Amino acid sequence: MPITKELDNIRKFESVGFSHQQAETLADVIEKSHVDSQQDLKSFISEKIDKLELRIKASQSDLLMKIFGIVAGCTTIAIAVAKLLK
Repeated sequence: MPITKELDNIRKFESVGFSHQQAETLADVIEKSHVDSQQDLKSFISEKIDKLELRIKASQSDLLMKIFGIVAGCTTIAIAVAKLLK
């Protein structure tokens, strides 16, 4: 959290009766919690992206094999038709 937000939070806490030390401590805890949650979210997203990349690579390999099979089949049919027409 930016320093201005932390100072704003300290002032808000003090305005409702918290001592300066209590307000600083509470603002610090909130800031650390915010940073931790951002790191957790980054880790979660990174893990999901890694899994998606693996799935995409597997799908691409599967798709290439299917395309190769279709091309091979079409080639075989073309050769067979060419021999029949001779």
